[in-house]
Amino acid sequence: MVQSITGRGRRGAGWLALLALVLLLAAAPAWGASYFVYQQWGGTWQDANKTAANTEDDLMCWAAAASNVLAWAGWGTPTYNTTDKIFKHFQDHWTDNTGVPAWAWKWWLNGSPPPYYFASYPDVPGGGNFYPTLNFTSYYSSGSNPDLMVSAELLMRQGYGVTLIIGRPGGSHAVTAWGFDYTYDPLTKKNLYSGIYITDSDDGVLGLKYYPITKPGAWWTLGGSYSGWQIGLVQAFRKRASLIQIPFGAFPDELDVAVGVAPVPLPATWPLVASGFLLILLGRRRA
Repeated sequence: MVQSITGRGRRGAGWLALLALVLLLAAAPAWGASYFVYQQWGGTWQDANKTAANTEDDLMCWAAAASNVLAWAGWGTPTYNTTDKIFKHFQDHWTDNTGVPAWAWKWWLNGSPPPYYFASYPDVPGGGNFYPTLNFTSYYSSGSNPDLMVSAELLMRQGYGVTLIIGRPGGSHAVTAWGFDYTYDPLTKKNLYSGIYITDSDDGVLGLKYYPITKPGAWWTLGGSYSGWQIGLVQAFRKRASLIQIPFGAFPDELDVAVGVAPVPLPATWPLVASGFLLILLGRRRA
């Protein structure tokens, strides 16, 4: 009888220990990590910078960000095989004005000009059109998820090079995103983002820079030297199929990271053009 009671007591203690372990794991703090698109998909970050000595690219941060993606994703040519050479090609063929990365990618593939000519447009013939047989929409995607960091993460993990349009009242700017810091919350099973790694054509520095991010309201907001700037738009272009080391057919031709979710309008204080395109209105070159 004593042995039976002792056995039941041990089994009860075992169940209590198991319950305590489950409760401990449930209450455990979330764990943090970093993600970089080039660690998953190969290559490394790219950083085209504006030329301080000339006036041919003052407003072309959108082309610099697009060039970074083209170089990383393998869309260069034997002649234009670095991000700087790709960016120079845009400088030589487009007007120095505002624009968006999507215009640059479409022209690079198919030679197609932007839909409107009140911003930057190709003014020198003979450029772009390096992949005329390919369908631009099969490689392009944009973030329309209300949580644009979720869009950015999903696109990166699907093999896209990602650009971000960041802005504040009075101006906006295009940068290239390469990774982010996040904390995985096992209770909500969601990633909680805490920072992003970008290259910036305005900073005069060759290399990645880290910026903390928070979400005090509807928009992700940067800290550091971009304190108060918000992420307003995500545009992305996919890595070439020949550079992907797993069967390309495993991925859809087009990726919509927020099917059925309407694009979130930008804050009214941001400069918009009549058709809804966001233009990159730059102030002075950042140090």
